[in-house]
Amino acid sequence: MKLVLKSVLLIGILATSSLICGTTSADVSQDTGKKTVTLADGRNSLVLRLNYDGRCMLASVLVRGREVVPATTGVCTGFQVRGQWYTTRSVPTPKVTVTGNAITVTEIVLKGGGVEIGETWTFTVQPNGIVWQIARKYLSGGTLDDTYFPGWDFTDKSWTGALLGTGGIAWFKLFDTPVATYGVHTGPVTFWNKENDSCLRILPTKSEGKHIAVRFSRHPHGVISFNYSVTDQELVPKHGQFRFLRDRQDVWAPFAVAKGETAAVQFTLSAPKYSEAYDRGTLKGIDGSAVREIANTIGRLGVIDAKLIGSNGWPSGFVCLHEQWVAQLGLAIDDPDYFRSYARALDYVRDRAIGTDGRVKSRWCYGRGDEMPGTYDANGFYECQWGWLLDSQPSYVTNVAEQFDFSGDVDWLRRHKSACERVLDYMLRRDSNGNGLLEMVNNNHGEKKSSDWIDIVWASFENGLVNAETYNAMVLWADLEEQLGDAGMATKYRSAAGKLKDAFNRPIAEGGLWDPQHRCYAYWRDKDGSIHGTNMVTPVNFAAVAYGICDDPARLAAILDQIEAQMQREKLFFWPLCMSAYQPDEGGGYGPFPSYENGDVFLAWGELGTRAYAQYKPAVAVRIVKNVIDKYNHDGLAFQRYLRKTQTGEGGDILSNMASPIVGLYRNIYGIQPKWNRLYLEPHLTPELSGTQLKYWLRGQTYLVDLKTDDYGITADKFAVYDKKPFAVDVKQNTLSYFSGCRKTPSMTVTRSMVEPVVIHIEAWPEDGKGSRKWTEWCGMADVNVSHVAADLTPGTQWTLSRDGKPVQSLRSDRDGKIVFYNSGGRATPVVFELTPSRK
Repeated sequence: MKLVLKSVLLIGILATSSLICGTTSADVSQDTGKKTVTLADGRNSLVLRLNYDGRCMLASVLVRGREVVPATTGVCTGFQVRGQWYTTRSVPTPKVTVTGNAITVTEIVLKGGGVEIGETWTFTVQPNGIVWQIARKYLSGGTLDDTYFPGWDFTDKSWTGALLGTGGIAWFKLFDTPVATYGVHTGPVTFWNKENDSCLRILPTKSEGKHIAVRFSRHPHGVISFNYSVTDQELVPKHGQFRFLRDRQDVWAPFAVAKGETAAVQFTLSAPKYSEAYDRGTLKGIDGSAVREIANTIGRLGVIDAKLIGSNGWPSGFVCLHEQWVAQLGLAIDDPDYFRSYARALDYVRDRAIGTDGRVKSRWCYGRGDEMPGTYDANGFYECQWGWLLDSQPSYVTNVAEQFDFSGDVDWLRRHKSACERVLDYMLRRDSNGNGLLEMVNNNHGEKKSSDWIDIVWASFENGLVNAETYNAMVLWADLEEQLGDAGMATKYRSAAGKLKDAFNRPIAEGGLWDPQHRCYAYWRDKDGSIHGTNMVTPVNFAAVAYGICDDPARLAAILDQIEAQMQREKLFFWPLCMSAYQPDEGGGYGPFPSYENGDVFLAWGELGTRAYAQYKPAVAVRIVKNVIDKYNHDGLAFQRYLRKTQTGEGGDILSNMASPIVGLYRNIYGIQPKWNRLYLEPHLTPELSGTQLKYWLRGQTYLVDLKTDDYGITADKFAVYDKKPFAVDVKQNTLSYFSGCRKTPSMTVTRSMVEPVVIHIEAWPEDGKGSRKWTEWCGMADVNVSHVAADLTPGTQWTLSRDGKPVQSLRSDRDGKIVFYNSGGRATPVVFELTPSRK
């Protein structure tokens, strides 16, 4: 009972923590002699100084007491015509009016290059920030190269980078030339500096019908500039599809403005503490600060722009559609902006990259050079030069399914139904011999073409990795077909998945992929029947185990123990792509073993590897995650891969999937698995992680997850549930739904009459619907009434409800297996409830 009472105390602390920090009044002070106005929010966290002496600009921005802009250039508005900038750093002195906590700046007139604009600025100081509104009118028309609406100059060391409204990041460490520039279609931006524990958050609200974009640039004189554009038409890249330029700053194409055209935008500025704004809780036995930074830097790099999200970084500008983990990266990033943006990105793929036959183009890139001749299209999508990469098929479906788990948006899912069916059916047609294994476009390795992510290994015909990924996609999608009310299609995909699994598990001599001699799954079979890739290819074997294809305990142990033994022999910090060399003719271009995809270390498969080990030997999964965190603290993980021989980072194509082991930490070790209608928890902890307390956001709700060895709890909005086995919860206003184990529908629903603490500790809840249910419940307020709906029960059966061991009510389950009963609060001690089947 100690745990329950401790939880109540914690809930009370959480409920009142917002009252501990008081606020002071906001401040506006004007110096008419110096023509300045100083504005400070209620906590003095953000202080702006407006200078209007022959100029109109913010000459000082103090964020939590630290100056972040140079006084000479600061923050201003302006525009560029034919390469020349005209800004409010030099304009006729405007008129300034101070009224209480607001100032209005009028008669701001800016002209040059044949273009003239007039602006009005309004600042309103609030307890937690400052609101800045800019209203612009074009007094003459013309063509603008660029615009400051407004433009900010930051001193070089002010910020680590900026977290974007796309869920991505502008990471200034990667602005590796004096004029490097990155453009993004986004509005919200949060600059942060970990060392100073500070943020500058800018949240714009634009006028109706306008489009907003931003540009970040490094300058040779040691300034990082950042500007907004607000336009009638969405800005388009000037140089092909490029959003990142190393050698110039004109990332956006010029745009026309008309005389009389108006635009307005309102910016809400605030300066929260970084550690509070991005608090992930207390991570015992793990460097929680490093986990946060990996998620906020490496994990976000694959967001190139709105609608363009993969797991390569924006410095190289690739989106690989043949990666099944892109939605899953959101699990570690845990940002609503990422989830919203990736939903739009999948819409874009559905509408631009899927053929009528269901074939998904495998890549997108800034420009040509990596494509199969003749396949690069006007939108930037193409087929890869290395071959027809058919893992793009299951990856699209898997990403749709997992994105739905984060959003719970059934209408969005329904709009992807026909596309997912088309994509899966394309694969199901690729079984010419009817044996259940789906076939690639290339028939044998002699064609020197690839068919999946490991793109310079000549995997062909019956490819184990693509088949495993397709199996997983069909299992996930079958459940969603059921959710969408299409039982026929659900049956179709479950049946196909079962046939594939059976074929996959057959020994190679019987047409399957299990190799008894090497005690692993082979990578592929050529059309002539020859077997290839028996060198323990880790993605193939991890996929077989993690996706549930391999459900034979002896095979599972053989695979994972072999891999672990070699890891120990070589003292590797992370799993390589294969444990021994391919045959010389099975791939090309990678040199002697170990080299590149023939044995080097790619962290992309970290989630899958930790999933494979979590239930078998969780200590191995935890060790791998800790090793990756140690690498991050040493070198930042900003690489494509690690060399196996030296275990040092290599490759300028920085992959956001280097954060995959952190996804594995959350999903497979902490056990956090969002589902479309609940937060499911299935931890696999080691003793040093016990006591971890995570803050996790899902669908507008922040959950506090308590993890102790064999005792787990979830708290949200003053509801708390504890159990000793996997369970899930969903909290909406005054209703808590508890899901026992893997159930997809609630096992018990609890509704309270007012927002007061309700704590439940599950003692017993059998899965078969027949045994007794027992739990302890505490509700400390006398006026709170709690109604219960218990489910999982055998329909039409009699049950006895007991309180503290005393029978108090006889109840009969309805035809849906549910019963309803009530409890009033106000007791000083917890109540033990038990529902027991009545004897006949």
